[in-house]
Amino acid sequence: MENEPTMKVQESARVSGKVVVRSHPAGTIDKWKELMQEGRTEEAKALLLKGKIEVEQKNLIVDSSGYGLDILVQYLISAYNGSNNFPLGIQWGEIGTGSTAPTNADIALTAPTNRAAVSNAIDNGFNTAQIQFFFPDAVLANTTYYEFGTFFGGSSAIGSGNMFNHALFSSPYSKSAGSDTTVETDFTF
Repeated sequence: MENEPTMKVQESARVSGKVVVRSHPAGTIDKWKELMQEGRTEEAKALLLKGKIEVEQKNLIVDSSGYGLDILVQYLISAYNGSNNFPLGIQWGEIGTGSTAPTNADIALTAPTNRAAVSNAIDNGFNTAQIQFFFPDAVLANTTYYEFGTFFGGSSAIGSGNMFNHALFSSPYSKSAGSDTTVETDFTF
């Protein structure tokens, strides 16, 4: 990561966001993928929304002043959609067990444990980027999680790329056996 620019985290009056963590019965993610492949996107979305909300927390994100709202929303989700206009959209989400409060100097989670690629992203009303990350039961340990962050660039290696946001959950997320986990970040401009 040497010579890579870092993105600082800060509150912004123009931008708000939240992180929503849902648990689902194991296998839900596979069913979601099947529905998406069949073009049944509304059913797939409804399936994820049925998950039990474990945590919902206001998020800290980078300042976006100077960008048009829809342009920034499209920028955030462009990596998932394969757009060539803005090739550095959010690509990765990390969950971790650290409970240290985020600061403006953060460039990584305190104690990251798992990383997932963006699995679904939509532009909702030209002012909200909804980005989802799936953690199947088999890859996410049964423990308590306190933090989440999103990243531009990098690879599947934990900590690679540039952090876009870092948030602590309002209450810890205790993952139990037999549960798939969906983390959704909503950035509203």
